[in-house]
Amino acid sequence: MSRSGRRALAPSLSLLASALLLLAGCGPAGDPPAAPRSDSGRPPAAERPSPAADAMIGKAKTPEERLALEKARDEVDAEMREKIRSLDAEIERLRNENEQLRKARPDAR
Repeated sequence: MSRSGRRALAPSLSLLASALLLLAGCGPAGDPPAAPRSDSGRPPAAERPSPAADAMIGKAKTPEERLALEKARDEVDAEMREKIRSLDAEIERLRNENEQLRKARPDAR
């Protein structure tokens, strides 16, 4: 591959790597974080950017590359937060369904 071909491919690979890092960082990792204290002055974790790609963003060679990586991070964060909201709604729906089924069969545990 020519040098110009490698240079043209580098930003695409950086964005792909960032997206993969963000996806990996969005999964569950044990206990959920504690709710933020009201006096902390910081937004809840769900509103802050994911730190999974911070190292890669920090290594950006140009302001444009940094902005592109931050945009990719923000887009993946938004997509994952929407997925989490959807899954939370499904969990709540299933809990309610289970409760209704338990009420319908009082002899079952």
